[in-house]
Amino acid sequence: MDEDSMRVLNLLSDAALRNCAGPSVFQRGRTYASSVAALDVQWTLAQDGSGVDAHATVEGTQHYAVELSVLTDEAVEKEGAVSGDCDCPQGQDGNFCKHQVALALVLRDILGRDAPEHSASAEKKEAAAAKRAKTQADKRNTLQAFVQSQSADDLALHVWEWAQTNRDVMADLKAWAAQAQAGKSPKALKTAITEMLKASGFLNWRAASDYARRAEKVLPLLERAMQSDPAEARALCGHALMRLYKVGGQTDDSNGMVSGVMSAVQGLLLRCLEAAKPPDSWLGDWFKLMQADPWGNWSERAVLDVAGPALQEAYSRKVAADWQAYVPDTAWTAHSRHYWDMNRWKLRRRYLEDLQHQGDPMAVIEAMRSSAQEAREHSELVEYCESQQKYREALQFAQARYKLFPTDHRAQSDLLRCYERDGWGEEALAMRRKQLKQSPTPAHFLAVLQAAKSAGKDVVAYRDALYQWAEAKERETKPVQRAMSPGELQRHQARHVGTRAEWLLAEGLVTQALALVQPPHVCQPKLLEQIASKLPQEQNEEAVQLLLRVFALEMPRADSPYREVLDLVREICKRMDSQPRKQWLLHLQAHYKAKRNFIKGLETL
Repeated sequence: MDEDSMRVLNLLSDAALRNCAGPSVFQRGRTYASSVAALDVQWTLAQDGSGVDAHATVEGTQHYAVELSVLTDEAVEKEGAVSGDCDCPQGQDGNFCKHQVALALVLRDILGRDAPEHSASAEKKEAAAAKRAKTQADKRNTLQAFVQSQSADDLALHVWEWAQTNRDVMADLKAWAAQAQAGKSPKALKTAITEMLKASGFLNWRAASDYARRAEKVLPLLERAMQSDPAEARALCGHALMRLYKVGGQTDDSNGMVSGVMSAVQGLLLRCLEAAKPPDSWLGDWFKLMQADPWGNWSERAVLDVAGPALQEAYSRKVAADWQAYVPDTAWTAHSRHYWDMNRWKLRRRYLEDLQHQGDPMAVIEAMRSSAQEAREHSELVEYCESQQKYREALQFAQARYKLFPTDHRAQSDLLRCYERDGWGEEALAMRRKQLKQSPTPAHFLAVLQAAKSAGKDVVAYRDALYQWAEAKERETKPVQRAMSPGELQRHQARHVGTRAEWLLAEGLVTQALALVQPPHVCQPKLLEQIASKLPQEQNEEAVQLLLRVFALEMPRADSPYREVLDLVREICKRMDSQPRKQWLLHLQAHYKAKRNFIKGLETL
């Protein structure tokens, strides 16, 4: 077997097909492959080894045309690039049906040079299926002959009666009529589109799917209109989108089918704009469309890229004028700092993005500087200056922003980044030290040491000073520890040494951290677990002592089903010798016998 065939076979594994079809459909497809004939199987392997295509006519209760595609490109192989199509009801709904599974399995056998196995029972099922298919085909042929023998008036009457009670049939008739009249009357085409996209009331997800299938029928009409008159089709696309937006605003489009039709119409509109550049007066129609869009699916730059310079210039004038004419919302006051003015954000974003497209960085910087209000907007200004390699301006704006928002995390990060990039070592160290005082995490501790090194400090002495500072903070704080009574804490002068212990762990000094957390000192239980996890087997006894302290803290507040404390017990048992482990487990069973679920968990260890 060659390498290309092997790659295809790997993508047609049982697991891959089960992912495509689902467990139940895969099982039915596997049964189907051994009991139903696959007729006229044809397949081709791409010369470059990028995949294989196969198609067949599968005979069941009737004949189904089935197609299968397997792509073996590295870019898609990870996703299991197996797709197919079938004209059975399940396949027409976009599902990977049992017929596609059957074809995949037969193709797998062909590529593997192994013929499908057919048992005697499978052959009987195959013969029965063929007989049923022939019966169905005969019935269809008889019915077709009957229909063809009827008069046009009788057929028209029956079709119209069906359309009165079936939306899909009515939609097909409207589309048929619109196509016939489109060349003569664009107005009739617009009316037909209105009727085809009509809906009333709220549509749940199932009704939305039915509506989307009917709405898709406008796409061939718009396609035909675009081929004959792109300018007229542009107006028709806009009309269709307005109708879709009206329905979309009261639709549960969980499966995305309605928005998919919207996107398809928008794609046709882009092609119309590219084929016939719109006048600048169309700008107003476009903005009305975007305002009506309930889901904000528009890519304004995609429209401007194909619509030509006239619309681009009109757009630039409008977004600049809209921003200059902006009046803050009355709800935006000094007393409502958390209010977000969406209209302001939209107008400002459009204006700034258009300036960026025009390619004048200094104009963008000035516009961002003069309009920045929120901390986030000041940060965006700093980042834009950096993207344009305007580092001096970035530092100036970062300093100004930090003065305005001294407690904002991003303001600190922006200024630190500028300081460290531009070699302001003392200033960077001061800010890192301030961060450490606010939040003495291991990450901040290591950052301070790095900043001290960059500033030319004696790192060893600076590190010792940090530990002394942390120890002084410990003396100011009274620890809370459930394992010891208040009298014991006072007698032993225990301190909460978690900060220093975390720093030691961050430096990889596990032995020093272990010594620091010994009683009477205390720290968070999770930190004791971390230290225990880093101790080697030679120090199992020390690890067990730490974990027993954690158990003593966690067990009194544990609730059924006691998963976390049972995991802790399991870890302790791994570290204990055999005899102490047995004695400890017996102690737990006796001491906690009232906690039945805990005892049941112990029995499984």
